[in-house]
Amino acid sequence: MNWFLSAVDGLNELVGRIFSWAVVLIMLITVYDVTMRNLVGQPTIWAFDVSNQLYAVHFLMLAGFGLLHHVHVSVDVIWARWQPRTQAIVDLVSYVVFFLPFMIMLTWQSYLFAARSWASRETSWGVMAMPLYPLKSMMVIASILLLLQGLATIIRRIRAIAQESA
Repeated sequence: MNWFLSAVDGLNELVGRIFSWAVVLIMLITVYDVTMRNLVGQPTIWAFDVSNQLYAVHFLMLAGFGLLHHVHVSVDVIWARWQPRTQAIVDLVSYVVFFLPFMIMLTWQSYLFAARSWASRETSWGVMAMPLYPLKSMMVIASILLLLQGLATIIRRIRAIAQESA
């Protein structure tokens, strides 16, 4: 089981580190667009569409990375006062009851969403008419990565409960 945890953590760490660079690209595109518009008087027709899609990719692909590093929003005012075993039990129940069903549904619906987009070769409504099917495929990949990281979290919570019981 340790190989699974290491593989999932390593994969989300790698993906997170790679796609975190999208912010730099978004910044460079924005600076270029502002410079072209204000200093040269030649606004770009592509910068808005490209930066929107890059932001979507950045947001999607860092979800598993965020779960790995515990940076998602949580309400832990009460949770922080509990014993580690109680925390693990509440986390486990929350993940099994809420997270898993939601992620399974999200993964399935993202797949259907992307498949329809690929079938119609969907494009954006912007001036560039950028293809949307690669972006919608990233939704499937991101939901799988987040689901895998959630499964790794569930395994860790089960282990924490078992160790506290022993």
